[in-house]
Amino acid sequence: METSQPGEDFAPQEEPAVSQVHISLDLAEGARVRVTVESLTNSSDKLNPAARVVIESQGDSEQHLVILPSSLSTADASESRARPAGVWLAARWQALAKRWVYSLDTTLFGVVLILYLATHLIGLSSFPIYFFGDEAIQTVAAADLIHNHLLDEERTLLPTYFKNGSFYNLSVSVYLQVLPYLAFGKSVFVTRATSVLLSALAAVAVSLILRDIYKLPYWWAGAALLSIAPAWFLHSRTAFETVLFVAFYAVFLYTYLLYRYRSTNYLTYAILSAALAFYSYSPGQLVVVLSGLLLLLSDARYHWQNRKEVQYGLALVLILAIPYLRFSLSHPAAPLDHLRKLGSYWVQPLPLSEKWAHYWSEYFYGLSPAYWYLPNERDLPRHLMKGYGNLLGATFPFAAFGFFLAIKELRSPANRAILIALFVAPVSSALVQIGITRSLSFIIPATILTMLGISKIFSWLEGKRWPRLALSLGLFAILTTVNLGMLRDALVNGPTWYQDYGLGGMQYGARQVFAEVEDYVARSPETKLLLSPDWANGTDVLARFFLPDPLPIELRSIDGHIFQRLPLDDDTLFVMTPEDYQTALESGKFTDIRVERTLPYPNGEPGFYFVRLRYVENIDTILEAEREKRRVLQSSVVIIDGQPVQVRYPLLDMGEVSNMFDGNRDTLGRTLEANPTVIELTFPKPRTIKGVAIIIGSAEVEIRALAYPTPDSPPFEAMQVLKGTVDQPEVALDFKQAILAQKLRLEIRDLHQTEPAHIHIWEIYLR
Repeated sequence: METSQPGEDFAPQEEPAVSQVHISLDLAEGARVRVTVESLTNSSDKLNPAARVVIESQGDSEQHLVILPSSLSTADASESRARPAGVWLAARWQALAKRWVYSLDTTLFGVVLILYLATHLIGLSSFPIYFFGDEAIQTVAAADLIHNHLLDEERTLLPTYFKNGSFYNLSVSVYLQVLPYLAFGKSVFVTRATSVLLSALAAVAVSLILRDIYKLPYWWAGAALLSIAPAWFLHSRTAFETVLFVAFYAVFLYTYLLYRYRSTNYLTYAILSAALAFYSYSPGQLVVVLSGLLLLLSDARYHWQNRKEVQYGLALVLILAIPYLRFSLSHPAAPLDHLRKLGSYWVQPLPLSEKWAHYWSEYFYGLSPAYWYLPNERDLPRHLMKGYGNLLGATFPFAAFGFFLAIKELRSPANRAILIALFVAPVSSALVQIGITRSLSFIIPATILTMLGISKIFSWLEGKRWPRLALSLGLFAILTTVNLGMLRDALVNGPTWYQDYGLGGMQYGARQVFAEVEDYVARSPETKLLLSPDWANGTDVLARFFLPDPLPIELRSIDGHIFQRLPLDDDTLFVMTPEDYQTALESGKFTDIRVERTLPYPNGEPGFYFVRLRYVENIDTILEAEREKRRVLQSSVVIIDGQPVQVRYPLLDMGEVSNMFDGNRDTLGRTLEANPTVIELTFPKPRTIKGVAIIIGSAEVEIRALAYPTPDSPPFEAMQVLKGTVDQPEVALDFKQAILAQKLRLEIRDLHQTEPAHIHIWEIYLR
């Protein structure tokens, strides 16, 4: 026990010295201690009675700040008004502290949560500077669900998953946006704020794991430390569903550890939170399942001891899996299609050994400190904070120390659980390519390990007689400063960190351009407004988010008017990107080009042009000459069944003609404008053909096949109208007999498009 005097008082003859009493006790689990602190009366001062405070608590570590009450006579109180202001303020502080019933740790935790919400809600609509289609779709899908009486586009009641583009990867995030939409409508701030509030669950879960499981005296700092992880700071200010997954996954870890350390009753809550995480984000499904299996093995003895409760838990798991089973039965190919569209190497024709080598390379990169703690160029700029790692670099030594401590005490169930969470974080992302959105759950165990390292160092400092109060306040000051500094950096400098604001970069401008478009429509309802869709993904979804249904505008670029003559008059207003505007200027097909308004990018350069224009007088002659030139078929050689084959095809604007014959269902060739598309194959020697199969996606086409026994002989013909779907994109056309042919001509016409049109062909198989 140590008693220290703070120094001279302003009036030592009247004010008693203030003492600080520091007591450190190491107690066995379950031990109980009572500490009584008394302020003894001064024999020379009969006006001050004895003051007595009793602290009674149970637990491994508790901290209490006690202000002993002082008793002043009326005369003393009157005289104190004449004392210096500092003494009066000290008295007021003592009075306030006396009435404050919360411990310092709890108080700091409350302040940290306020800090977390403040740094995430301030300027929420302005940073990140983009508002993504992947954010807008959450509220748009929620609105559609309400308007369609809880049915999706396939007439499924309360669907398990909602479609985002061509992916079925939205679920819980849509349902959580229903009430905010009903209360506030479609709003960037509300959509993101819903995500922010739910992200706070992760901050709370991290701190409570540190308090209730690890019994750390600095547990409150976990939430503040999570807040300054740059990847979390950025993404938790968006409405991306990965944020919900991480939040629910953190709650799952906390409730599982409560089940492991406190009561088996928490198993139900652990399973429920795991289910919410599972349904929140499709790449998180493997993380949740693998975490559950490894925890089942890690604590197998404990589970066996409580096998009755575990049996009930397994029954609950089966019940919660029913929505997923329902979806899987109606969309059996969805997971594999998702991997194909993401370009995963697992669906490419590669040797299995090469696939596994690629996987482990990606997996270990997803665990590497270089990826997490240093600035990287692997992630897209819109997922990065310039100059920062995904985790704050200065915290790495503490994280490494915490990792060492966890490995050293691997017998601890808590340490095993946190390490499992750490090592499973990249398993889904490695199936495609390590990226921060798919690996974001790594931040939760990394934050916990960092706090283990910090707390161990602070415990050592306490052993060197550093006051815990000073350490707590110092840590709080540092974390608060970094949080506020990061917020300022993001709001002030963030808009110009990366200055590619187009489709391949930040995809900036949704709020700004749609606000201006809406204003134009209100002021000039007779104007036909054409907005370029080429500056962001999902501009159709963004339009539905910001504008009323039906849309008062068309999403169309200037390209349509460049390749063919379309209606164009003074009531037509184009909203162009800088690239579109430059294309229009250089095409030589327009005159009287008038820029009515520009919207700038954050760096001051023009971002959107509001333009009116007219065709040149000889536009028909120009277009016809270009059309004739484009109709000339191109020539190349492709490999079919190991043989070189001469191929003639129309101009393509995406992919190569070889993609149509490479056996890879994920590569394609897309025509620039030809409809019908003509593909002519000339074989080195005649071969037997019974029919063809073509992967065309979700299109309805008329396919005409002409098989020539010799290049100059009359052909055998087959023709049929066929329709592909998302689930069955492959269609087949058969001849009535096997034909020995040296030349094959395919004509593929999209029935729902006129020329010019893009025809997508992923693969052509000869049967």
